[in-house]
Amino acid sequence: MKIAVMSDSHDHIWHMARAVQQANELRAERIIHCGDLISPFMLEELDSFGGSIHLVFGNNPGDQTLIMEQCRKRQGKVHHYGWFGEMEDKDAGRRIAWIHDPHLAWSICRSGDFDLVCCGHTHRWRQDRAGTTVLLNPGEILGKKEPAGWALVDTNTMEIEHILLD
Repeated sequence: MKIAVMSDSHDHIWHMARAVQQANELRAERIIHCGDLISPFMLEELDSFGGSIHLVFGNNPGDQTLIMEQCRKRQGKVHHYGWFGEMEDKDAGRRIAWIHDPHLAWSICRSGDFDLVCCGHTHRWRQDRAGTTVLLNPGEILGKKEPAGWALVDTNTMEIEHILLD
């Protein structure tokens, strides 16, 4: 399965729209967003994605009540996990977790309970490893500290590609 991992969009609707378009073009089946989506209107930019969407809050959670309400209206397509998300890709036999805070992500990564742990917050691309677990920060959709981008993960091969917005 191909998963688009994104973070720190901070209400940049144009970059989010382009990232979703790229994810569709690259045939991603899921989007994981590692936090700081911020405003409920950002969910409208995610509506054009062809697969399911999986979100957590970041340190800038925005209007949490309205975001959760808007996610419920998109039942079946958008899943909000609160502060920590996890899923299993049964076909590939992979366990995946995501959280906004990179320090907590490192702790989760070192536990060895997951194959992939994703985080955000620093607005910087990072790929690392603790034992057999990959730690991934996809950088930022915002494009303030580094060029706007996200990560495409193939859970079958665990190949990770940094996709920059063009």
